[in-house]
Amino acid sequence: MSSTNTAEDELRERLTKFCKGSFPDTENVKNLLTKVSESLRCELLSSITDSVSHTVLTRAAYRGHTELCVTLLSSLPPADRLKLILIDQPIALHWAAYRGYIETVSGIMDCLTADQQLQLLFTQDIKGVTALHWAASKGHTEAVKTMLDNLTPEQQLQLLSVKDNGGNTATREAERYDGTSYTKRTLEQYQIDADFGVNFRKFAKFIAEISTIQIISASLHDYIAG
Repeated sequence: MSSTNTAEDELRERLTKFCKGSFPDTENVKNLLTKVSESLRCELLSSITDSVSHTVLTRAAYRGHTELCVTLLSSLPPADRLKLILIDQPIALHWAAYRGYIETVSGIMDCLTADQQLQLLFTQDIKGVTALHWAASKGHTEAVKTMLDNLTPEQQLQLLSVKDNGGNTATREAERYDGTSYTKRTLEQYQIDADFGVNFRKFAKFIAEISTIQIISASLHDYIAG
């Protein structure tokens, strides 16, 4: 048996055992991942699942194993990382947000490009729920902040406006969890600040355009007068 086959077999065994409930040996998994091809990594991480058909990545996120999540995602080419996350419903980010695992949320996001992060945040499950909904529904304020902080005001407003199949925004989910909760107030403050940021940019753009017109008019006047 070749060393490559041995590494594949051992990696398959390690990942399968994790899906059956054993604690992950992340360093060993990381070492084995380097010994198999990228295509084989993609195949194993996509096909090995637990009893309810969740991938190793999703199971790791659900249990808050941040280091393992990062190890698995980082072993893949950037273009394949989002594909792995989106295999499941709910996805790994949803579970991490639902359980309030801030480091896991950050770890998953940090493995992706800016465009991929944005796509992931706007991903809705079969009930139309985003990761922000999931975090808000359980009062996980810090997870909410983690997902919103790196967005532009425009993107924040778009994400805050997303409704699930029941017509509820993340803020509404926070209100359903506790109408006076810190999470609800935090989301409302993000809404206020984002509205201000968007309107301020529009105003600044308007002033800049007016100033440009005035400069051109003054220059034209001087030219004619001269």
